[in-house]
Amino acid sequence: MKGTLWVNARKMHELRNRTLFTVLVLAIYMLCRNVPLFGVASDDVAAGGADSLRFLTTLVSGDRYRMTVMALGIAPYINASLVVQIITAFRSASSRARVSKIRSDRQMIVVAVVFSIVMAILQSFELTYQADAAPSWAVRLVVIVEMFAGAMLITFLCLQNEKHGVGASMPVILLNILTSLVHSLDVYHFVSYPALAAVCLVAVAGTLLMENSTIRIPLQRVSIHNVHADQNYLAYKRAPMGIMPVMFAASAFLLPYYLVRMLSYYFPDSASLSYLSDNMALTRPLGAVVYLALILVLAVLFSLLMLNPKETAHQLQRNGDSVIGMYAGKPTARYLTGIVLRWSLASGVLQAACMAIPLALSLNGAIPSALALVPASVMILVSIVCSLAREISTYYRYDSYRFFI
Repeated sequence: MKGTLWVNARKMHELRNRTLFTVLVLAIYMLCRNVPLFGVASDDVAAGGADSLRFLTTLVSGDRYRMTVMALGIAPYINASLVVQIITAFRSASSRARVSKIRSDRQMIVVAVVFSIVMAILQSFELTYQADAAPSWAVRLVVIVEMFAGAMLITFLCLQNEKHGVGASMPVILLNILTSLVHSLDVYHFVSYPALAAVCLVAVAGTLLMENSTIRIPLQRVSIHNVHADQNYLAYKRAPMGIMPVMFAASAFLLPYYLVRMLSYYFPDSASLSYLSDNMALTRPLGAVVYLALILVLAVLFSLLMLNPKETAHQLQRNGDSVIGMYAGKPTARYLTGIVLRWSLASGVLQAACMAIPLALSLNGAIPSALALVPASVMILVSIVCSLAREISTYYRYDSYRFFI
């Protein structure tokens, strides 16, 4: 009886302990975000006024001028988790079952190390260094090491928050978006742009609908023969991958951007590289089209890979279960693939459209470029809040559970 009471008392504080741990992670992140990089004079992108591009760096790093040790932020963590998830999705079900969470985390850390090194090198070419600090090569090397260390720290914090906190990397992204929105709305009067406000309302309504509604596909299970047999179904969220395509596209867009900038640095006489360097930004049509295309492609690709309707149909057939009114095997696989494809494309189009309209207004000068991706920020905020609310609700119910004595 004493053991049961001790377990109950311990469970009552699960939500509180996890929340406090997440607050600690955010405090460490905010503290490190104020540590400047050694010998850095300025950020060429910030000086150039590419306000829309700052959304991408703010989303993944929260460092508006990218001159602190947290300049890379969670970009390596996001990219590494994407790579590991894609590799895992291509494996068979039996192979995935043999991969433990510890092994998966180790693989993710290795990939994050590679991304951190590459991104630190690429981003070091965007910075201007103080002439009197040290030889330029030495300052650049120190800056690369500092950015790498910051990226590894935030990767470690996100992994620990996934185990002991709430929301894995979502609180960090939420903090980055909130600080960016507060700054933008402090500088610009949001109510002065009614078209932008209307797009934000559509983005909020669409995200809430996609995040909190599901498609229920009725199933016939051979193992269930009671009054609840007609209540079995396979559920798909209307936005299969939520806001993940927008976040991953933001991180993925930075890789070709930095690569083009670095190549143009080494080959200044190349006209094609010079054109790409000038136009691979969200303030230019080429950069905007590339980013929007990334969202659509990732929305569909993620949904098909992560949900894997063919594997679902195979498992249903192995268990003797079936979709009501549908033959087992390939017909079921085609039916489920069609559903996932349609809704992933619909969610991707909604997300891309809510970003394309303000980007077009920005290119035409109707709104400031700094506000061009406010609807995207709003969509991410709504999606993260919905996800955090579901997770917090789960821990709350866990705390409310009591063993029978």
